[in-house]
Amino acid sequence: MTTQRGLLLGWLLFLSGCASFITPDNVAITSVDEDTGYRRLHEGMVESYGDTAVMLAFSGGGTRAAALSYGVMQELRDSLMPTDDGNIRVLDEVETISSVSGGSFTSAYYGLYREKLFEDFEEDFLRLGVQQALIRQLFNPMHWIRSSFSGFDRTEMAIDYYDRKIFRGATFADLKANGPPFIDINATDLTTGLRFTFTQELFDIICTDLNEFSVARAVTASSAVPVAFPTVVLKNHADECEVSETKEWRLLEEIEAQSETEAQREIINNLKSLRNTQERPYIHLVDGGIADNLGLRAMIDRFEGAGRTRFGTDQFRASVPKNLVIILVNAQVKPDLLIEQTAAKPSVGSTMSAFTSAQMNRYNQETLDKLRRGLEEFEEFTAANGKEVNVYFSEVSFDAVKETEANRLLNSLPTSLELEDTQVDKLIAAGRLLLRHEPQFQRFKENNSVTIIPSAPSSDALCVTFESASCSKHFAQ
Repeated sequence: MTTQRGLLLGWLLFLSGCASFITPDNVAITSVDEDTGYRRLHEGMVESYGDTAVMLAFSGGGTRAAALSYGVMQELRDSLMPTDDGNIRVLDEVETISSVSGGSFTSAYYGLYREKLFEDFEEDFLRLGVQQALIRQLFNPMHWIRSSFSGFDRTEMAIDYYDRKIFRGATFADLKANGPPFIDINATDLTTGLRFTFTQELFDIICTDLNEFSVARAVTASSAVPVAFPTVVLKNHADECEVSETKEWRLLEEIEAQSETEAQREIINNLKSLRNTQERPYIHLVDGGIADNLGLRAMIDRFEGAGRTRFGTDQFRASVPKNLVIILVNAQVKPDLLIEQTAAKPSVGSTMSAFTSAQMNRYNQETLDKLRRGLEEFEEFTAANGKEVNVYFSEVSFDAVKETEANRLLNSLPTSLELEDTQVDKLIAAGRLLLRHEPQFQRFKENNSVTIIPSAPSSDALCVTFESASCSKHFAQ
């Protein structure tokens, strides 16, 4: 057995040494048409605002994040709000979903297939056993042969699998055809650490047609954990079109002129660096959780700096909603590290885990603080412009689970692309229970007479998943 493993390792190393690379296939454009492409303020996106606008952010965390956000989507579907035209679902008021990593599977699937999310997503992804399927393909000799001559690496293998099994060849043209909600799929520019969001506005900078781009490739970039998965690569076509007169580029320069901090200027410089094809002929993308593990930064941009500028336009002012509901689905875990229970020095793995968790917690807290400041500024800005907006910010996270055993169980779930069915069941139930009992969402429901449809599972029924007759009080914050 040891000899076989040695031969296998040697063969894989040989193939990796002689492999070529797949030429990026993002399609170049020679001019920018600001009336086409997958853009936020385009074809009814703004006009879709009613009295209520709901914005969702799905964090990273593999299948754990996908299942938790799926439970939240179920709860929004089953929450009814009365209007002059009859009852509508809170889900139908969702204006945007911003996601990273595992959360991007849920957001992209809903963006493409809408109600089929509730019919097919569990079979198509949550219970599919994606991780084992990818591992089986990785050790398939046909994959070794293909990779040795074409550069068909682990990332390309994942893209191919997701494209066939989950997203069925869909492109951003399909997302655009569906209209709102707008789906922000976020990756990270490996060179600069900049959040890279798959929108036509950003693709204009590198003169690329996002309509032709595969949704599976974008989701793979959003979830491509460094080292485990090689980067998703884009060819930089920035020398093939001019952007200096576009609204987005002029806005970028306006923000640069008004920048007050070095951090803001660095972000602008990193964006502008995408125009330099000599220094940056290729763009390498990795997991969006590196730049923003909560999926909130794209949303923050809409409330700070550039965001306030956009929200302050006549386009938005004409339809500012009465209620702005922001729901963060945060699948971050805080497992018991146990390193302080002994004088023995922790292992390398335990040390790295503790270090990564501390860094992630600190950055996530900074992100939350920025969002809250941005929301306060937005409320002040809209009030000064004669528009009163009721803002509700809800965070769905395991921190709110007060029952010790349920908390420990949820926080012990791995960041992987495969979970047991019982674990998926618990995560879906947790998503529903946590949102249902979250104080800000409860306040929104009370102020707007939102009710749960009779056919929705009760809190007690959801608690059965946790082997408890009545656990709802443990999910109340």
